[in-house]
Amino acid sequence: MNWTTASLSAVLSLSLANIAGAQGVPVAASQENPPQQVNAELRRIAALEAKLAELQREIEELRGSSLQRHDAFQVLPVPVQHDELPFEHAVSGEPPSDTDAEGPAGDLPRALPIDAYGSLRGATAVDAAGHSEIRNNASRLGLRGERRLGDFTAFARIEVGVNLVSNDRVILVSGDPGTPIGQGSQAIASRLGLVGIRTSVGAFSWGKQWSPYYDVAEFTDQFQVFSAAASGAFAAGTDGGISGTGRAERALQYREEKGPVSVAVQVQNRTSSSSDRGWADTYGASVVFGKVRGITAGAAYNEVRDGVQDPTPNDPRLGDKAALFGLRYRSDRWYAAGTFSILRQHEIDDLGRAFDGHGFELAVRRLVTDRWWLEGGYNDLRPDSDHPGDYRERFGVANAVYEFGDASRLFFGFKVEGSRRSDRSRLAESAVAGGLNFTF
Repeated sequence: MNWTTASLSAVLSLSLANIAGAQGVPVAASQENPPQQVNAELRRIAALEAKLAELQREIEELRGSSLQRHDAFQVLPVPVQHDELPFEHAVSGEPPSDTDAEGPAGDLPRALPIDAYGSLRGATAVDAAGHSEIRNNASRLGLRGERRLGDFTAFARIEVGVNLVSNDRVILVSGDPGTPIGQGSQAIASRLGLVGIRTSVGAFSWGKQWSPYYDVAEFTDQFQVFSAAASGAFAAGTDGGISGTGRAERALQYREEKGPVSVAVQVQNRTSSSSDRGWADTYGASVVFGKVRGITAGAAYNEVRDGVQDPTPNDPRLGDKAALFGLRYRSDRWYAAGTFSILRQHEIDDLGRAFDGHGFELAVRRLVTDRWWLEGGYNDLRPDSDHPGDYRERFGVANAVYEFGDASRLFFGFKVEGSRRSDRSRLAESAVAGGLNFTF
């Protein structure tokens, strides 16, 4: 008998003695007790002892079955290989039981570190003709990261535009000048996507990425709304992906920075047009001289070689060339910049006709406090004098901006329009707008 059984026996014996005492029955009968009373008490004690023995047997049986179940369900430890990262993205939706990590369709391991970011942007705009709308304001979500690769650094980035408020193609008051062709009604559209290697002699990257031309166009593309109409970066209302002047697609780039000088060279290779070239369907380059603070000057050039005479919206245009020159000044409280573009068959008028022309953009910003600033600017794009009609884009813009976090802003502004169609009628209306950019 183990200590559990002995304890139970002692408890039951003490309980029996207490019960007998409470009923006035002595534990051991004396000579004065009548014989029949003694016999009755002995029978009761015997019955209780039998019950105690039965309870002890049940306790032993329960302990034995519990041990058997514990042994049956005991889980053996599985060795963990700490040098392998867990797989998380199965092709079929569930992790395969036996994967080949080197296969092209194999499950992808985690590849930390990675940086997730985003900016959700909404605005309300009302124009002088009474049109009003709630509009998306170039919202985006992205992932980017880099990892050492011996003496090199591998890097990658993907960024998608998010249509925050609707799936409609038509925008009444104004549109995002960086919207890709055919993607105005999509909830998600590609903005950037690239992989690359950074070496001691410069960085090489492949994919859809900001062009060398935009290195200079960025000087004046500074406003929360209503900007970047005259530099040629976002040709013909697109994101400049086909022409290579904005977020260039199918692009190979080389970039290097030495001291105050940075250079970039780009080629686009594609087989989507009937005028396909074996190498460098478009090419472009830029050079920027200056520091973060102070005066900076830049120049960029881009040329399409595989253009066609009557392109569809997804084809490059024959004779498409663009040159851009920029100058800016930046201090702790002031920012001022101007760009001048010379364009050949790069932009189109209200009738869809490509033209030779030029554009001018001006941007000025003054920090009032660490969080408040005022900004204003001017855009002017017009064809050369030999282009039929009187088409032009001309407007001024001013905004008041409050920054409540890193690139998170409240803003209110207005645009004063002087744009006109080829027949000299009004192209767009003056408008006011306000909105919020929430960046994370």
